[in-house]
Amino acid sequence: MKYFSILLVLLIAPIYLFAQTADYKAAEKYDAPNLAKKIGMTEIIPFFINKSDAFWFNYEDKGIRNYFFVDPSKKEKRLLFDKKTVIEKLGILRNEKVDSLALNFMPSFSDDNKRILFSYKGTRYAYDFHEQNLTENTIKQKTDAVVVRLIGNSSPDKKWQLYSRNHNLYLKKVGDTEETALSNDGQLYYSFCMNEFDSSALQNLPTNVIWQTDSKNFYVIRKDNRKVETMSVVHTLPARPWIETYKYQLPGDKYVSQYELWIGNVENKKLIMVNTAKWADQTVSVVFSNSKETFFLRKKRTLDEIELCAGNNTTGEVRTIINEISKPCINGELFNVSILNGGKDILWWSDRTGWGHYYLYDSVGKLKGQITNGDWTAGKILSIDTTGRTIYFNGYGKESGRNPYLAHLYKASLDGRKQSLLTPEDASHKIHFSPSGNYFTDTYSRIDLEPKNVLRDKDGKLILEIAKPDIKGLYDMGWRMPESFKVKAKDGVTDLYGIMWKPYNFDSTKIYPIISQVYPGPQTETVWPDFTVFDKYNNTSLAQVGFIVVCMGHRGGSPFRDKKYFSYGYNNLRDYPLEDDKYGLEQLAQQYKFIDINRLGIFGHSGGAAMATAAMCTYPDFYKVAVASSGNHDNTIYNRNWGESFQGITEVTDTTKESTVKSSFRFKVAVNQTLAKFLKGHLLLVTGEVDANVHPGNTYRMVDALIKAGKDFDMLVLPDQSHHYEGVYKSFFENKLRHYFGKYLIENTRN
Repeated sequence: MKYFSILLVLLIAPIYLFAQTADYKAAEKYDAPNLAKKIGMTEIIPFFINKSDAFWFNYEDKGIRNYFFVDPSKKEKRLLFDKKTVIEKLGILRNEKVDSLALNFMPSFSDDNKRILFSYKGTRYAYDFHEQNLTENTIKQKTDAVVVRLIGNSSPDKKWQLYSRNHNLYLKKVGDTEETALSNDGQLYYSFCMNEFDSSALQNLPTNVIWQTDSKNFYVIRKDNRKVETMSVVHTLPARPWIETYKYQLPGDKYVSQYELWIGNVENKKLIMVNTAKWADQTVSVVFSNSKETFFLRKKRTLDEIELCAGNNTTGEVRTIINEISKPCINGELFNVSILNGGKDILWWSDRTGWGHYYLYDSVGKLKGQITNGDWTAGKILSIDTTGRTIYFNGYGKESGRNPYLAHLYKASLDGRKQSLLTPEDASHKIHFSPSGNYFTDTYSRIDLEPKNVLRDKDGKLILEIAKPDIKGLYDMGWRMPESFKVKAKDGVTDLYGIMWKPYNFDSTKIYPIISQVYPGPQTETVWPDFTVFDKYNNTSLAQVGFIVVCMGHRGGSPFRDKKYFSYGYNNLRDYPLEDDKYGLEQLAQQYKFIDINRLGIFGHSGGAAMATAAMCTYPDFYKVAVASSGNHDNTIYNRNWGESFQGITEVTDTTKESTVKSSFRFKVAVNQTLAKFLKGHLLLVTGEVDANVHPGNTYRMVDALIKAGKDFDMLVLPDQSHHYEGVYKSFFENKLRHYFGKYLIENTRN
């Protein structure tokens, strides 16, 4: 009898472990809108006052929004004003009841930084936030000169206007009636107008022109998109459905945007075109301009070669300063160039050593030295002290034993001899420098560390704590932070970092289905390094249905690591992340006994949807259920920049009888349709009907392939929705996703 009881327990145990109920009420309780009611703001954005180091910020906590004033030099933080008090004082001053809804409290400051200026019913007022006095505003501002309504772009000294009409460029002196036409060949999609497809021929409209600080010279990039082809989506909900058509470049297109750089001068009232031409279908962007030269970048269409050049503002002739070849492609997310001291010094980012670092060149392109170095990545420059010859920048992976996605702030001398860490906490740091560069705000946190907002000086010394969110309300309702983890890539060497969400009634003795939320990058990974309550894909809510939800990085997924990691997926845009996701999930199942690897789901949006679908069909016996929303399943009809940057494109040159070299470009990529015949599990495909980013045709082509392969699947089309779903459609989709996984990973697995 004893042995029979043991056998009975062993037979019943698997049934007990799988006897799980999908908890949709818990998922709704911890849905993002409900969590938002329990927490205010977690980080501050400083608004520096009249280019001073003093700043204000607004901060909401427990449903109350307050405005604060910070003076770094005095180490002072206090309320900027109390709205209720200001309304009372205004009522006394006007001897009437004030309509608070008609009162705009977006702060505007007097030149002496002591008073907040605002208007109410046509009268201007000044509130002294030091003395807390309210008066009618009789203060003469430096900016209170006669206001002239300027159309287009006005020069810094407010003496000249540049504007577009009928796609041409015009120059006029403020107050004059006479104008000068600087161009006469403007057309639709070959325009000096900010809106290249604007058809208002008789109106004066804004232009993309950029003025120099001397108010004499200016430059503008004009694109020629006349031959670029179009795509269309259909809006079906209006009384009369209509077709929206837009210019859209596909990888490998014969006709793509052509770039021109024009330079103008108010004294000679002329435009000259800079001779930027070198490579077929190159891109051009301006980085700096002075009275003599305009510095610009030109990049090959193959995205493996780039040059810094300077165009003469008078003749249009060009000199090449720096040329860089980076195989297989340039890291477009981190590449950066800064022109210092009027062009005498040039900061240049390169991953030529296998890691991204900064180099210093002189005005003619001679390398002076390497500023940063080592097995870590130097990221975005946040401030430059030209007098002290020091740069301040984000760095990744330098601190031993820390997550390489955590952003830290460093400073380094331009000679490369001195370098120091300014934000020592083991966290990800978001930095905002004051205009002088003497102070910065630092919001730091980690996925498992609550945020703090602090003020530091330029040497990293802590001055004061500005704000710390109160998340007690979240804890009281049962919310818990997600957990971080680390696994190996399929190569068994590379570390991959991830995040895990559990049900809040988690029981380690039970076994749970697991869902992998994926996004392939390569321009980013959705493995958040900093604290989050409202993760982009609502993983918190999904986990409460009764799942373990994870997301993890993979080789080829992030530009913040070494060049080898970043470029791993090049020329393999469809398949590169798949084996790492599978191998990572297998490791988690071995490490955590509460994970049931046999009940495995996967979902993603956009590139994540393409990855989820490819994973389902590549490993059909591993992944059982997938939800794929707005996926670029067919990258031959997705964004040119994406495909050509991360898949690669081949340039083919041909010399004509006249010895003229012509180039054409060939693009080839594996698409999800070819995998349709391997589908075994449950797949839900979703698209917005008016998605002008990832065209619905991506989903429809996958649908067509599945039908022809005789496969069963589910599909959801969201009317009037673009790439990111909104309102009731967003809620409907997220509810559908939860129920889809609940049905096939929990409800239909019970005996």
